Amino acid sequence: MPDSTRNLAVWVNRSQVMRYHAGNLVFCASIRCYLAVSLILLALIVGCKQPEDPAAPKPQPALGALTFCHGGITNILPLIALKQGYFAEEGLSVTLKDLDGRQAFTGMLQGECNFAVSAEPPIVLADPQRTPFAILATVLDDDNSVRIIARRDQGIAKPEDLKGKRLGVKKGIMSHIFLDLFMIKHGLKHNEVVRVFMEPEAFQPALLNGEIDGFSMSSRMLTNAAHTLGDKAVVFAEPGLFPVHAILTTRLDIPLNLQAAPRVLRALVRAEQYAKSEPAAAKTMVAKSFKLSAQDIEDVWCRTTIKVALANSLFSHLDNQYTWLQEHDEASEAASMPNYLTLVAPEYLRAIRPDSVSDLIP
Repeated sequence: MPDSTRNLAVWVNRSQVMRYHAGNLVFCASIRCYLAVSLILLALIVGCKQPEDPAAPKPQPALGALTFCHGGITNILPLIALKQGYFAEEGLSVTLKDLDGRQAFTGMLQGECNFAVSAEPPIVLADPQRTPFAILATVLDDDNSVRIIARRDQGIAKPEDLKGKRLGVKKGIMSHIFLDLFMIKHGLKHNEVVRVFMEPEAFQPALLNGEIDGFSMSSRMLTNAAHTLGDKAVVFAEPGLFPVHAILTTRLDIPLNLQAAPRVLRALVRAEQYAKSEPAAAKTMVAKSFKLSAQDIEDVWCRTTIKVALANSLFSHLDNQYTWLQEHDEASEAASMPNYLTLVAPEYLRAIRPDSVSDLIP
């Protein structure tokens, strides 16, 4: 019984049910008085009972094993949900698989991953008519995720010095788009930088042995290279130039995913609440997982918005990136721009936390 109810009950008992006189306990003689007091207590107990927190459900029956694929730092909420046992309490046995965003999304489409978290480019490259998929939410927004690292000892000190240099980039992902936007911002023409297309795992070795003069990539991989190069490295950042949304997707035509979707979202919402209420513990957890320094994890926390949501602005970003791909001969599998709003399954998040879903999303 809550303290407020207990105190009120004691007060009622002392004042109306029992009276103490000279050490003798005298009971109320009237049955009507007894019944009236009982009804008052019952009303207090019922009225003061707190509703159960929907974000902290009772443990659910086991559903099955799930693979959760993600790209880099987009893993913050899934990682917290796993470490804090929120997935387990939802009856989910989850394995996190760290890939780049395009690999994560492709793995989800091919059924190798049940859920994926990626940025926009892999989504706009896909054809939802060929392989249906659903957008469930965004789980993180980052306005300074992608940067460019270059070798200072190769005469690169400012953005204009990139002219004629060889820059590593993976084709058709967010770092590719960022590189083009960065060049436009600093007055460099498309053909004034030599793009060397390669897989991200090859960036750092190629930079160290001189095959490339720099590369464009998410800050996590770039940070490792910067630490290795030390004073020989220069890093270019443009906060707000290319905001990145970490988008949670799945294939709802797979029965296990369909059943798991609301449970996954509940676990991620709880992870978000933990990140907000216990920021120091959450930072330590993420830093240890990604082997980030105290300074690096503070940078991540400062530049990101960690929230499970469905905002209308997401869809303008998807439209814009589809247009960019078409203009840069990075043809999407879709013959025409999809209506990305039709790919959203908002009912799951809306049932858990309605105010996190834009009113403009049907």
